[in-house]
Amino acid sequence: MKGRRGHESTINQTSSKNMTIFFIEEKRPNETGNLLIYLHYFIPFGLSLITVSLKFISEENANLIFAVSCLYGGMFLFYIGLTIAVRYNKPQYNSINKLNLFSWIITLVMGYAISLLMPQLFVIACITAIISLFNAGMKVRLLYKY
Repeated sequence: MKGRRGHESTINQTSSKNMTIFFIEEKRPNETGNLLIYLHYFIPFGLSLITVSLKFISEENANLIFAVSCLYGGMFLFYIGLTIAVRYNKPQYNSINKLNLFSWIITLVMGYAISLLMPQLFVIACITAIISLFNAGMKVRLLYKY
């Protein structure tokens, strides 16, 4: 029985490993992964800026230009973090499509301009949500293209 349980757990571990897809290349020669840790700082800084700006946008006394700039600056930092950390992905997932990168930048600039021209909370939230969904769709399409 003991051997059989050990055999079953080995089979279960092996089958669960085969079912999981890992995007990160874990066995890179001469690398400790410390750079990957520092490259990810862009992501939490961007998310923090987004969170703070959403609080500012809803307040009446807040400077709207500052709040919208923080919102789109945070989104830009988040996308920078995703883009520069892609070198640690497995080879089939580590390509940067210049069209996607260009579309991210263009949509962020367009959303920033629209949000400044139409400074209502509902408009800013809708435009930002649409841009985020579009950019996420472009990223998912890029990942699953391979």
